[in-house]
Amino acid sequence: MNAIPSITGVAEIVLNVNDLGKMRDFYREVLGFQLLSEACHETGPDPDAGGQPTIAFLTIKPLDTPLGRHGHPQLLALIDFRRHAFAKGRFDGHEPTRSTLNHLAFEIPPESYDDYKERLEALSLSPRMVAFPNMNARALCFEDPEQNLLELISHAGVI
Repeated sequence: MNAIPSITGVAEIVLNVNDLGKMRDFYREVLGFQLLSEACHETGPDPDAGGQPTIAFLTIKPLDTPLGRHGHPQLLALIDFRRHAFAKGRFDGHEPTRSTLNHLAFEIPPESYDDYKERLEALSLSPRMVAFPNMNARALCFEDPEQNLLELISHAGVI
């Protein structure tokens, strides 16, 4: 097996929350995180115009990395797990009554993506490939031994 490629850094931390507004305001006021964006996704992947937000992205820190230079700073994402279309009835990672952790995402260099995919497959971790065209990024998602969802995300170059 090849050497383990390097991790560039933490890309995002995602929490399932009960009160999105209260949690958003807490992280803005107490830790100084800036609101990057928020949207309502109660009915599906396309934003629901005029709906109350179900997800908020707060900037922890801008990064001088391939993702950071292309619009993806280090993030804290907050998800109203009862209303958000992608979370309702299905949880990747811990069930929310046991933990608020949704997933951890680590940035990897774009040139390491295929090496990581090969390594994860060799370790029988069954990585799921995910594309994020709006962020020009791609990711490998898999679980740790306690079913926490992990994501290795990289800038995708030209998609």
